[in-house]
Amino acid sequence: MEYFLGSLSTFVIFIFCLFIFFKQESNYNIFEPIKYRQSHIHELIKDALPIGDVFIDNEIKKRQSSNHEEKTNIKVIILEDQAYWVKDNIFYVADFKNNEIDKNSVRTVDTMSMDKVQLDKMFFIIDKLTGRDKNDSGGSGK
Repeated sequence: MEYFLGSLSTFVIFIFCLFIFFKQESNYNIFEPIKYRQSHIHELIKDALPIGDVFIDNEIKKRQSSNHEEKTNIKVIILEDQAYWVKDNIFYVADFKNNEIDKNSVRTVDTMSMDKVQLDKMFFIIDKLTGRDKNDSGGSGK
């Protein structure tokens, strides 16, 4: 008899909870109004937008801060424990040890005595150093 009363009270509480739950849920609107956000509108028209960088202005504007950065900072490429950079149109190389450039090992690169493979490597490094990719300072890429 005691199991019957426990089961009956559990069943009544369960039905009561279901009744409250469904009554509260009926107050909610199933169809929410459309929220016009930028991301929603983009999802609607993304297939009609042109592909590529049609709207992106690739012209880099000269500013006082960018001029100052070009004068004070030097691009350095670290490759195979060697640091490479160009300063005053001279190509330099130095050893890179313990996350620092060894200032005692700074020397100019002699390209006259290099073979084809080494020259191709140096051309690659020079292209990366002198390339005008201005957005390498942690921007979004655009």
